[in-house]
Amino acid sequence: MFQSRNDNEVVSYSGNYTTWGEAESESKGYDQKNIFEKNLFALEQILAGNKKCEKDTILFDDYQYSFPTILGINFASKQDGNTISVLDYGGGFASSYFRNYKILKQFKLNWTVVEQDHIVEIANQKFKGINQISFLTNTQLQKHVDKSKFNFNLVLLGSSIQFFANPSKILKSLSSQNLKSIVIEQTPFVKHGPSRITIQNVKEPVYDASYPAWHFNEIEFRSWIPPHFETEYRMVNPHVSNPCLGFTSYLIDIVFVRNNP
Repeated sequence: MFQSRNDNEVVSYSGNYTTWGEAESESKGYDQKNIFEKNLFALEQILAGNKKCEKDTILFDDYQYSFPTILGINFASKQDGNTISVLDYGGGFASSYFRNYKILKQFKLNWTVVEQDHIVEIANQKFKGINQISFLTNTQLQKHVDKSKFNFNLVLLGSSIQFFANPSKILKSLSSQNLKSIVIEQTPFVKHGPSRITIQNVKEPVYDASYPAWHFNEIEFRSWIPPHFETEYRMVNPHVSNPCLGFTSYLIDIVFVRNNP
């Protein structure tokens, strides 16, 4: 089995799979108990005021700002001018919100996180009294989409879209008249060739885990974005390349903004 990088790397990739199900059957999966427990512990430290934020369960004393997220919200605010409704898809316990809180508190925001059922259940308990943050399961979100109640101004995919079996279906389902900006953050794109599926392996100090991960062809990925959105920002992470079996990928940030008629 091919393993990218070396044994000292916290994140590495193995395999080059034909189907998502094949990679899923050979990995531990994203719903492991240890991942949930470390994320919950980090949240409790933040809510208690002991730490400012976390990233991949690693706690920080200072805010870890995301330029693409802040830029996307700024674009959305200029087009709308009212309260900005953010859909944070796969956003854990609102990690992106806390990482950018010092800047985000200057905007009028409703921040909705879409997550696994067990995360939503606990989050609804932990976030009582924090009115600007709410949580939905995928089933609950689909009811919004089916009933044409999808009224989010910004969709944030903060290093999450690569961990879903059907990313094109997700992106195509999130389009609406109210949507002003789409933020793609720290997502792997292949240097050459078609989209690929690998297993992402993670070690401590983050957590011990493995789960399927896409590495996207950027042209194909762009075809899933509504045509009335244009690229306002694109940045390739100069410090990270992912050597995989037969290909290399890079982490890219992209901010798409709706064209004004």
